[in-house]
Amino acid sequence: MDSTIYDATIDRLPQVDRNHDLDLAPSLPETIWAVQQISSGKAPGSNAIPPEIYKHGGPRLMVELTTLFQEMQRQGQVFQDFKEATIVHLYKRKGNRQFCDNHRGISLLNIAGKIFARILPYLLNGHLEQGLSPESQYGFRRH
Repeated sequence: MDSTIYDATIDRLPQVDRNHDLDLAPSLPETIWAVQQISSGKAPGSNAIPPEIYKHGGPRLMVELTTLFQEMQRQGQVFQDFKEATIVHLYKRKGNRQFCDNHRGISLLNIAGKIFARILPYLLNGHLEQGLSPESQYGFRRH
């Protein structure tokens, strides 16, 4: 059986209008909220900027970070540094260090990318709560 999807078939699919509500870029208050949610004391990613820098960076840093997120939204692309992780292994402090089972892996992510990733579901949930989710949907909702 041929698995090719023909253009004519795609053209027959019902089209919906683009929802411009989802085009909203993160705002300054949303960036500040997301920064406040990030845990202190976590290891930074490839750029070596720890979460405390963002938490105590002040208003100017929040404005610059918001501008960065808005530019990514405008371009429709997430920076590669935000998508990459450095995986390191840690000894579990039990058993023989020579065995892999006694280690666990952790992913070190760029903290700015973590902040951006925290904003996205917030924006999406805000949109979905405008009557788009069925009443029977209880999981993954703000209560």
